[in-house]
Order: sequence, then C-alpha cells, then structure tokens
Amino acid sequence: MATLLLNTGTASYNELISNGRTFHVPPYQRDYSWEKEYWEDLWMDILDLPKEKYHYMGYLVFQEDSSKTKTSFIIDGQQRFTTLSILCLSAIRLLKEWADIGIDKENNETRIVKLTEKFLGNFSTSKLTITPKLILNKNNDDFYKSYLLSHRKPPAIGKLKPSQKRLWGAYEYFYQVLKVKVTTKSGIELATLIDDEISNALIFTTINVSDDLNAYKVFETLNARGVKLSPSDLLKNYLFSKAFESGSAELEETERRWQNINDFLGKSDLPTFLRHYWNSRYELVRISNLYRAIKITIQIPKHVFDLLNELEQLAPVYSAFENPADQMWNREQRSFIRSMNLFGVSTWYSLMLVAKQKFSEEEFTKLLHELNVITFRYNVISGLHTNEIEVSFNKLSIKIFSGEITKASQASENLKPIYVADDSFAQAFSTKLLSTKRNKNLVKYILVELENSIAGTDNQYEDATSTIEHILPENPSSEWETSFPSDEQEEYIYLIGNYTLLENTLNKKASDKLFAEKSSLYKSSAYKMSKDELNYTEWTPVILRKHQDKMAKWACSVWKSHFIQNKS
Repeated sequence: MATLLLNTGTASYNELISNGRTFHVPPYQRDYSWEKEYWEDLWMDILDLPKEKYHYMGYLVFQEDSSKTKTSFIIDGQQRFTTLSILCLSAIRLLKEWADIGIDKENNETRIVKLTEKFLGNFSTSKLTITPKLILNKNNDDFYKSYLLSHRKPPAIGKLKPSQKRLWGAYEYFYQVLKVKVTTKSGIELATLIDDEISNALIFTTINVSDDLNAYKVFETLNARGVKLSPSDLLKNYLFSKAFESGSAELEETERRWQNINDFLGKSDLPTFLRHYWNSRYELVRISNLYRAIKITIQIPKHVFDLLNELEQLAPVYSAFENPADQMWNREQRSFIRSMNLFGVSTWYSLMLVAKQKFSEEEFTKLLHELNVITFRYNVISGLHTNEIEVSFNKLSIKIFSGEITKASQASENLKPIYVADDSFAQAFSTKLLSTKRNKNLVKYILVELENSIAGTDNQYEDATSTIEHILPENPSSEWETSFPSDEQEEYIYLIGNYTLLENTLNKKASDKLFAEKSSLYKSSAYKMSKDELNYTEWTPVILRKHQDKMAKWACSVWKSHFIQNKS
C-alpha cells in the first residue's frame, strides 16, 4: 500500500521561502476568489503580532514535482502564499521609492537585492529580470512577472482580468498600509518588519504528498474534517465542557438553549453572530481570535449560562437584521434595514444589536437613519476600508452597552470621524460606477431616493412600475460611436450619471435609440429626473459627467446626517 504522506510538520514563512524550492500553482488551478477583506484581515493579524508573537496560517499542502528537484506544486494554500509574496513586493516597492529620492540610498538598494533574493527569486543583472520562486497559474503568471515583479503599473487597470485586478489591488493595499506603518521612512525598520518579524511569526502546518491522487485524498480529508469540526463545534464543545462542571442537568439545559439559538438564526452563521455579539460589548476581535477571547472570558458555568441567556434573547434580533419584513420592525425601521442589506455590509450588526437592547424605539430608529447615511457615504460610494468603520462602531457599542450613551445624537457625535464630508462624498459620487448586472437593486434604490428628493415623492425602489434606463444603452448601436467611441463605451455605460428612471413601457420604447430620439420619451415620463433634468440636446461623455456632478449634489442632501454638521 502506498504511503499517503511524505512528511508533515510546521514551518514559518521564512523557513519555507528560504529553503531553495520553487513553488508552482498548478496551471489548472482556478483563479483566486479572495477580495480586499482577505488582505485587510491578514494585515490586522500582522498588527497583532507584538501581542501574539506568532500567528497560525493554517495548512499548506505541497506535491513534489517528480521531474524537477526542489520544485513543489501548491495544492492548497496558493492564495496565502501569493498574498505574502505581494506583501514582500510592496515592501520592496517602498524601499525603491525611498532609494530613488536619496533616502539611505546605498543601504536601501542593498536591502532591495537581499529581500528580493530571499523572498521572491534570483535577480539577473544581465537580463534585468527575476527568476521567481513562485509561479502562478496560466491566467496570472505573465501579469505577476511583467508588472508586479517589475514594479510596473499596468497601462489599463480597468481592462485587466478580475483575478489580475485583485493581484494589483493587494499590491496597492500593502504598499499603502506599509507607508502608514513605517512613517519614519526607515529602511532598517521596514526590512526588520518583513525579514525578521512577519516572516518568522507566520506559522504553517505543512503537508507534503507524493502524487496527484494522494494530494486529492489529503485535500478531501482536510475539507471533510473541517465540516465535522466547524468553528461552531469548537465553541460548542468548549462551552458544554464548562457547563458540565455543574452536572448533567445543567448540560441538558445548555443543549436546549444552544438548539434554540440555532433555530432562531436559521441560515445565519453562528460564529459570525457570536462575533458580532462579542464586539457589541467587548474590545474588537476578528473571527480567527474569537475562540481564544471566549476561552479567556468564559471560565465557569455561570459565565456560560449568562452568555447563552443573552445569545438566546438576541438571536431573533440578529436574524431579523437580514429580514426587513420581520414583524419586529416598524415601517420606518423596515425601510432602513432593507437599504442597509442592499449595501452588502454587516459591520453595523454589532452596534445595532446593543442599540436595540439599550435604546428606546425612537432613538433606535434615529440611529438606524444615521448608520444608513454613514454606511452609504463610507462604504457604498467612497469604498473606504472597513477596518476603521468597524473600530468606530466597536468603540461606540461599548459606550452604549455601559450606559454612557443613550441617544442617537450622542452616538452620532462619536461617529464624526467616519462621516464622509460633503465635498469628499460628492467627489466620490461624481465618478462612481455601478454595474446593473451585479448591483441592479442598489442602482434602482439610489435613483428612487434621488427622485424622491427632487420631486417630493415617497416611492419605494421595489416598485415594479419604475425601471432603470441606460441613457447610453448597454448594447449601443454603431450610431452611438460618434458620441462614445466603441473602445470607450465601457467606461461610461455603468456610471451613475448614465442612469435615469422610466416607466416600463417608455423604457422598452427607448431601447437603444439615440439620445435625440429618446428625449421626447423622457419628457413624457412622470419621473422628474427624466422629464425635467435631462434637458440636454445631446448625450456625450462631457454632458454625462456634468449630469453626474448634478446628481452628486442631490445625493449630499439625500444621505445627510440629522446631527453631524458637515465638515470641510
């Protein structure tokens, strides 16, 4: 019988990358699906290293290439490996920037060479290229070598493949956070951070397998074990072990309450709910640190029962956050929660859990409005990092839980730092692009809210009679090319300024007609934004952007805090 594993062990990233091996992502491996939340979570873990000393990165499964010595395929863990390589690339980019402007030039150039050879590959002085230690899959490897390893900006980022955009996004992200981290512009500090602290503190379990079949078996087994021992099970086992210290009767009661919580949550993820609950009254933790935080805090059976009591009371509230039609909400609250769900973020859950528990209904509703405005400005339109807003929500949650804050006006005062000012919000709105293929309901919501503001109406975005009209059509005829050249059309089709509201019958008639032909249809619409605000003689890129600037001014009035004064 063949041996399944060649060997297993633990290794730091430093040990893995410095052992002389070349790592290949199998050419058939699918593209990376991770988004910026993955980079942000890794960076937050890195910032925690002074407290944690080590951070466990999970399994890496390698298969040795039988045709080449010192070459391994990365069967599982390719996105972690790639992200760490990009982190190193961003650090080297920063060193290059400092060296180019004369900051410790000779030493920084030496650091660049040493870090490159250690983490990325051997540099050829004759060819001025790097023989990389990491080879990506067929869709991404050329981009990785041509742009990231060469520190060159792609000529048209908008036209990159989605996976390539994510690779470039990670490179930009780590460059920015490293600049903030090393404000002294010290090459010593930056090199120490990468070469000594990060690379030695990130620890992996490594599994080396002999062939494709064994690699598959290992991967399948790890996934199966993950299902059998999920984060919920880990938490459950710990809590039940503590409850059992009081006897079997208490254990049965613990089981009943645990089941009630799961029944209330339905499809919601219990560890995520528990994390949001935890962050509503304790210092912010991420899901990877939740289990440790609970073990530190929940030490005796009484702690277990207190925790389960609160979770059982709040589970119906948490579940209702994802269901605007829940009877728990009044009409005004339902509208806010519906739009918050459209925004696609859950950072507000912790704050609203504790606000629902501590605020009066009136103050809770006012706070919902404020969060609706802040989240729309911060996340939806400005696209700012979620870390800062989550930290602000966590600090406010703790103050509400302690009774220090009891009103929405006080809460809003604490949220001033994350309230995007009118000038910044208008600037972001004036250039915002939202595809109706992925964000149709969000686009319609924005248009309906703008229409309500300028027309004094109270329409709902779910209204079936209103439809989204693309002024420059999604599939424009060749006649449109005189105004919008074919190679530029994609830049304009999904700009917010290219949308308006129309009745369904008028939208069908408008179809892909030229603007001159559509104008009469717009004038016959009951929607003010079409009837009165599209009073142009033509539709060109300049006019489209001018129109979107006008919509941005409307937006400043629509999504506006009742309590926070606009700051310049």
